[in-house]
Amino acid sequence: MAERRSMANALSPEKVAFLRGENVQPRPSSEEETPKPKVQRVSPVPVGRERVTITVRLEPEVVEALSQASAERKLKRLDPYTQQDIIGDALKQWLRDAGFLQS
Repeated sequence: MAERRSMANALSPEKVAFLRGENVQPRPSSEEETPKPKVQRVSPVPVGRERVTITVRLEPEVVEALSQASAERKLKRLDPYTQQDIIGDALKQWLRDAGFLQS
C-alpha cells in the first residue's frame, strides 16, 4: 500500500502559507512580466450597419420557423442566413410598407 503523505508535504511553501492565512511573499520570477497590449477583436461591420441590441418575445412557432429558415439558408449559402439578418430584413420591409422607414 502507498505511503500516506500530509497535504502540507504535497504543496509548495507559498501554498501552505496561503492556506494558513499567512502573508505570502511572491517569488521573484526569472522573466519580467511585461503586460501585453490588449487587442480588441471586433468583427468588421460595414459602414452604416452598426447594430443596437434589443430584446423581443416571439411566439414559439415563429422562433421555430426562423431557426429552420436560418439553418436551411446557411446550408444553401444564401444571404441573409443569420437570424439577426433575416429579422432585420423582414422588419425593414414591414417598416417601409407601413411608411415608417424611407428608401
